[in-house]
Amino acid sequence: MQDMLQRRMGFDELGKAYPKDSSVKVEPITINGISCFWFTPEQAITNKVIVYLHGGAFAVGSIRSHESMVSHFASRFQTKILFIDYSLAPEHPYPGGMNDVLAVYSTLQKQYPDYTFTLMGDSAGGGLAISSIAAMFDHNLSLPQVVVLLSPWISLTCTNPSHQQNADKDIINTEYLKAAAKDYIGDNPMEKASPEFLTFNAFPPVLILAGEEEILLDDSNNFYAYIRKIQKESYLHVYKKQKHVWTLASIQSEASQQALKVIAEFLENNS
Repeated sequence: MQDMLQRRMGFDELGKAYPKDSSVKVEPITINGISCFWFTPEQAITNKVIVYLHGGAFAVGSIRSHESMVSHFASRFQTKILFIDYSLAPEHPYPGGMNDVLAVYSTLQKQYPDYTFTLMGDSAGGGLAISSIAAMFDHNLSLPQVVVLLSPWISLTCTNPSHQQNADKDIINTEYLKAAAKDYIGDNPMEKASPEFLTFNAFPPVLILAGEEEILLDDSNNFYAYIRKIQKESYLHVYKKQKHVWTLASIQSEASQQALKVIAEFLENNS
């Protein structure tokens, strides 16, 4: 467990790659017993909330690793963002994190009945978003208006060809993900815990963004090929020479600014 604590502290250092947007107010809040954070830009669009699920292979990641990036998201999209500090593995394997998301999301819908919600996640948070949407059908919850997935980790089997094709290019590696997947899945069958095995009859409009050099590129390609048959408002943007969640490394790079522009336009067009 000491090794896990060190990994979490190391991952949190990613949040120091660049300063947060000082115009965005960040406030802690507890919702249904779960730690969350409100990101509020100066000119927030009324009646809209982005629910954000951070990455970190279901085992690391927190407000410390993601505060700077999410603050820039809130400022660029001029929308309040609720960041959920969901439970992590191995202490809380599947469906622990997903249950936290559902508990917060259901409470938000009750507290803000006139609001529309976007569900957004990076890496493992993207996969968690997909799993949460599947569970929303089971819990009779209204679906989010739109979904944004940034470098989503969807296939926990880690067997897609891009794992080998981009092994020497990306910042993450397959063995690390396989170990993290084992911790996250716990005693559950792979077919239940991994989002790649979920089926849908309906899905919100979805925007998927991925880097050309990601080992998880095929996760995005395969999910897009599947979901566009169900939801015609499905879009995939692949960014040349970019690695996993490139916006976390630099928000001011050309590729990051292009991604922010695409997300902003998608949110505006589906408002």
